[in-house]
Amino acid sequence: MRTTFTYDHYADYAELTERLLYFKEQYPKYMHLKSLGQTPEGRELWAVEVTDLGTGNFDEKPAQHIDGNTHAGEVTGSMAALHQLDVLLTTHDDPQIARLLQTYTFTFIPRISPDGAEVYLKTPAALRSVNRPSGKAPEEVVRQDLDGDGVIRWMRIADEDGAWAADEEEPRLLRRRRPDEIEGVFYTVMPEGMLQGKTDSALKAAPTLWGLDFNRNYPCWWKPEQPGAGNYPLDNPETRAVADFLIAHPNVGVMITHHTSGGMILNPPGPFSEAQQEPLDRKIVHAIGALAKEEMGYPLLNLYDGFHCTEEDYAAGAGDDWAYLNRGIFAVTAELWDCQSRAGISVEEQLDPDLGEAERLRQQKLTLKWIDAHCPQAWKPWTAWDHPQFGQVEIGGLDYKFTIQNCPPAYLKQECEKATRFALRQVRLLPRLAIRRFQAQPLGHDFVKLSAEIVNHGYLPTYISSQRRQMKLAEPIRVELSGAEIIQGQAQSEIEALEGYALDQTELSFSSVYGQTAAMRKQLEWIIRAPVPTTVELQVMCAQAGQIRAVCTIE
Repeated sequence: MRTTFTYDHYADYAELTERLLYFKEQYPKYMHLKSLGQTPEGRELWAVEVTDLGTGNFDEKPAQHIDGNTHAGEVTGSMAALHQLDVLLTTHDDPQIARLLQTYTFTFIPRISPDGAEVYLKTPAALRSVNRPSGKAPEEVVRQDLDGDGVIRWMRIADEDGAWAADEEEPRLLRRRRPDEIEGVFYTVMPEGMLQGKTDSALKAAPTLWGLDFNRNYPCWWKPEQPGAGNYPLDNPETRAVADFLIAHPNVGVMITHHTSGGMILNPPGPFSEAQQEPLDRKIVHAIGALAKEEMGYPLLNLYDGFHCTEEDYAAGAGDDWAYLNRGIFAVTAELWDCQSRAGISVEEQLDPDLGEAERLRQQKLTLKWIDAHCPQAWKPWTAWDHPQFGQVEIGGLDYKFTIQNCPPAYLKQECEKATRFALRQVRLLPRLAIRRFQAQPLGHDFVKLSAEIVNHGYLPTYISSQRRQMKLAEPIRVELSGAEIIQGQAQSEIEALEGYALDQTELSFSSVYGQTAAMRKQLEWIIRAPVPTTVELQVMCAQAGQIRAVCTIE
């Protein structure tokens, strides 16, 4: 895929902004850049709209929404969003891309948490969404880069009562001490860091001070007791800005929110099993998942079912759930990058709820073998270090941030390209209104019969989803005829929604064809008085399906 910029490193806020401003300057006929507001640290929360303005404004076409970096450390997501934007603009003259831009609008919020991402990219720290305290200052062992290598790794302390021992086959890894294991070298294991506060007995890793989770802060089955949920839904300016943006764009019908990692596509609903989802919507979601599987190799998982959730234990307040359950948008979460899959470990194996110690260690060995072959610099051998509190310790292990949570930079381009290929197929599911036929039949004495056929060429219906209908957010199709005196019919009217071919229920076998087709078209007629020559205009408008126009000249 041809791009203007390279995708071999992770852009900080300054570089991200520089790229967006460059695109704004170079492509004024395609792109609009605006700030949704400033973060508490004064960074702009950038939003982008892209379409071919020569064929209609941003709000006159059905739209896809792409965002990334809901979580501060998931910076692959923001790069994937930038990559798709880059491809659309850089190759706008490619026939296939040009057609997409003529037909659809694309909206982007590349980095939902610019403050958090900046901390993640420029310090050794890892954090959930943003560097704002979510509780009291932590005690116990607080993560810190002690040896100054820029990475927070593992720390092991020789301890005759320790619960861990070096694995015999792969001594760089630690296994659990066996129940009857009395002799040997054992370790207590902690994250690299310093002890804060008092401890009388057990050591444990301190919870993060920065525990706010934007993906638990949306007003959809929100649970105040869930870690990171915030004080109330949308109390973070970043999540409120995202919600306001989507509400202001009713033409958004499909959406991908880019996260990491795991190599899977997660689909709402998250608070309950997809078996309870309306069948049509479930069918469409699985069609989207099939596209992702073809382009990315990643399986589709319903969050509730795939992660073995219960009615008491499920992810509440998620952005994709809000987009689908509250707004009727077909939103999916793309969990980009999966080091373990590259190492030969399937997603099903990784998510096994009964994963035992032996299997955990087997998976770690396979992962480390892949790392040795492809990014050996990510692993640091166990190295002695004089700890001011614990005495002699060893520090070692993996650069988790850029091997597991995000791809090593050498793999960033191919991960972005996979995400873009999927996105450019997903957008094609949107409804596409067309005026297939608009013609006049003279009746004599300046009377003319006008007829038109309005059709939806898209896979999705003009109301997008059953969920949007249920939420009473699906706007009707409005029809306006102008330019002549109307004798019969209406100048302004509304017509019923047009189905997409997803609704086709025909079945085909060698012996027969049965079932029914979808109601994808509507015939309209008027009688007008129109002395020759007269030009009449027909406009068809639908908030979620776009606007189209046609003219008929009576001669």
